[in-house]
Amino acid sequence: MRWFFLTVFFLFSTTCVVTGQVSSGGTPLKVPILKSRGIPVKTMPELNNKALQQQAAEQRQQGNRLKAFQFAHTFQVHLSPETDGLWTNNIDGFDIWQLKIRSKDAFSIQLIFDRFKLPYNARLFLFSEKEGKHLGAFTSINNKASGKFAVAPLAGDELVVQYEVPAGHNGKNDFVISNVNHDFIGILKFSDRRPLGTAAGECNIDIHCEAGSDWEDPKDAVCRIITTKNNKAEICTGTLINNTAEDQKPYVITAAHCIEKAQFAETSVFTFNYESPYCAPLDGDPGNSVSNAVLRAISDSLDFALVELSLVPPPEYRPYYAGWDNRQVLPDSSTSIHHPQGDIKKIAYDSDSPVYSNFLSDYTPKGFIRILRWDGGVTEHGSSGGPLFNPDQNLIGTLTGGSALCSDPRNDYFSRFEMAWEFRADISKQLKHWLDPLNSGATILQGKRFYTDEELCMAFTNLEDFDEHENIVLQNENQFAGYWGGTNNIGITGFAERFSIPGNEQFYGVSLGVGKVILSGGTDSEITVTVYNGNSPGTVIHSETVKINSLVSDAMNFIGFSEMVEPADTFFVGFELSNLAPQDTFVVYQSLRQPEKENFFWFKQNNEWYNFQTSNNDNYCIANAFELIACNVDALANDTPLVNNPTDALIYPNPAHSGFTFEAGQEIDPENIRVFNLIGQEVQAKLGNHRNKKIQIDLSGNIPGVYFVRLKTGEGMVSKKVTYMPW
Repeated sequence: MRWFFLTVFFLFSTTCVVTGQVSSGGTPLKVPILKSRGIPVKTMPELNNKALQQQAAEQRQQGNRLKAFQFAHTFQVHLSPETDGLWTNNIDGFDIWQLKIRSKDAFSIQLIFDRFKLPYNARLFLFSEKEGKHLGAFTSINNKASGKFAVAPLAGDELVVQYEVPAGHNGKNDFVISNVNHDFIGILKFSDRRPLGTAAGECNIDIHCEAGSDWEDPKDAVCRIITTKNNKAEICTGTLINNTAEDQKPYVITAAHCIEKAQFAETSVFTFNYESPYCAPLDGDPGNSVSNAVLRAISDSLDFALVELSLVPPPEYRPYYAGWDNRQVLPDSSTSIHHPQGDIKKIAYDSDSPVYSNFLSDYTPKGFIRILRWDGGVTEHGSSGGPLFNPDQNLIGTLTGGSALCSDPRNDYFSRFEMAWEFRADISKQLKHWLDPLNSGATILQGKRFYTDEELCMAFTNLEDFDEHENIVLQNENQFAGYWGGTNNIGITGFAERFSIPGNEQFYGVSLGVGKVILSGGTDSEITVTVYNGNSPGTVIHSETVKINSLVSDAMNFIGFSEMVEPADTFFVGFELSNLAPQDTFVVYQSLRQPEKENFFWFKQNNEWYNFQTSNNDNYCIANAFELIACNVDALANDTPLVNNPTDALIYPNPAHSGFTFEAGQEIDPENIRVFNLIGQEVQAKLGNHRNKKIQIDLSGNIPGVYFVRLKTGEGMVSKKVTYMPW
């Protein structure tokens, strides 16, 4: 059967599902609800969002030309399991503490913790009952030496903090909530477009457009930074940067006015890969986040700051460590990658040579590189700290500020990297000590990816630069019949995308570009994502089901697989919907293509799968807004100090039922041992006796699966794979 269809409107209201920053996963335990008592609520003083928006806009217009972006008001609080909330004892072997925090009309809420020290086997969750989303579990893995811990914002104007400790443990002093950030802008864009309008200016260029085609590596070094200072929270941009030891130390360089103090670094959140999957303003998934950093060096007069993240970004973040050039040489052209107004990643370029310049009177004379005029794109508030690259893709500066706008893209100022190198002798005010620990005298260092083999991860999509994503309307006899990418009234129940990816990649999840979600209020509707092998959707090799109310419209929504999936070279990823009410709507974005293009979309009707191109009268093609995340990608493998399966390291027994022995060709310091799961998350492991170049490791309490044991040595990193099967 062949169908007629037509395309309709684009939806550019951007929303974003909040997925986990580095955490241990899982879901909160269910606590019985008693009519006689509910979860205690702490309500913040009421704020006027419009007044705050206006005030922030005026400060940006009348300010000192710095380009940080304020998005939240900060409440100073002191909330703890000892003095607030409600304890419920012995639920499935856990005592559970709950507290609801409400800040009326907040678009999202972010919490900052102090004295954060969770014991082994304790779990902390944040969840939104209204939005159906949660963050966590956060565990002892998230403990920091500073005692500070910041979580990513969670959509909605109220959230529940749930702390689960083994029954009998006194967890009343394990943390204090010190700050509640009320988002008055809408940086998660979870229901409406930002109240201030279209996020970044229209002249900004998405990183996956043609201008960014040669910047696939450096873009993965750029991150969005959320910092909390006194009574406000701001957004800036930073860059993961390499050092001459090439030891994977996670240094991030940004602007001093973004960090300012060590305590602000300790409560910052760094988000990687926040970008559209292709050349269009489809909101990204902000889940690849790292909390907490240590301030290593800062100079107010040169406006640079160097911090060290609390952990190495895991493989699924696809981190790239940017190279640098500390010579006093102005390039013929330059490029910046950044997050204007906290939006998805953008690129700006200048085809002419910049000049050395002063900035403001309080700053070092001639300490800045001035972009006279951008030829494409521009920077905005939120771009502060963003990198300036030369044509060799090496960093030569970080954005301080300027007056460039879409309407007048002139005069942006970047702190000079080569002056920050050792302009000051104090190592806390220079870069050289940290980025050249070998004292090699290097003037140029190339960027690098350190993960290889099983640990090298990439994203795959069939979308192309000139595609336009839409909710494609389906018509039956000239009447509206629903959507080709979702709910309809003609019996299409399955939707699948074909992929051809040769190799031995292991897929750990898929992001769906959801175009529309309208639910009538029920919470039972579900979406089941399925992976099929074959030249048509045939043999099912994996399925994953989640609640539809956990997904949001006009954004990429990541759905993780419970186990690594290894399909054939040609395979399909699809979804089916269940338990929807007749008035409910769910649609995934699609891109309509001309007949000469390649079709990737198949649909299921009456339990039969059909190729879309051969099922419409005009032979049009479609690609779905799907993005797969895969590890064990060897296409980009390069030289690295990380050694997989080295002959001088052994694990036995393997598979292991609980404990096992890790043996290396050298003495082992337990401080240098860490264990990660297949998607790069550090897991809790008990380290036992260590002698004679051996150490006992116990994975009890973790889920079955494959894990990596990493030993940091003086020559790099030794990594061994172990299979944990607790039965």
